[in-house]
Amino acid sequence: MTNCFILLAAGKGKRFTSNMPKQYINYKNKPLFMHSIDKAKKSKLFKRIVLVTNRQIKISNVHVVKGGKERFDSSFNGLKYLVNKKIKNVFIHDAARPNFSINLLKNLNLNSMFS
Repeated sequence: MTNCFILLAAGKGKRFTSNMPKQYINYKNKPLFMHSIDKAKKSKLFKRIVLVTNRQIKISNVHVVKGGKERFDSSFNGLKYLVNKKIKNVFIHDAARPNFSINLLKNLNLNSMFS
């Protein structure tokens, strides 16, 4: 298994009318971004899970990387962290959109095996 899941959670949520960015709002008793982390863990598809954020967060079996000014900077920071980590496939996802299925992850992984 040489897959990595990068979750981008450094955004400010400028369009979201709240003092707190959307990815940190509680939904079903946990921050929105944790729903994606939990699905990535539950899928058992990933050698590494990387959370890119500008907050001080500790999560078991999740590597936390500092986010950038813009989304592409955060993506780049997450990818830089993976240099020399022997990762074949990288799944990058937005922390404010946790409504994906584990089945989708498995299908994407299966498709990556044939490309």
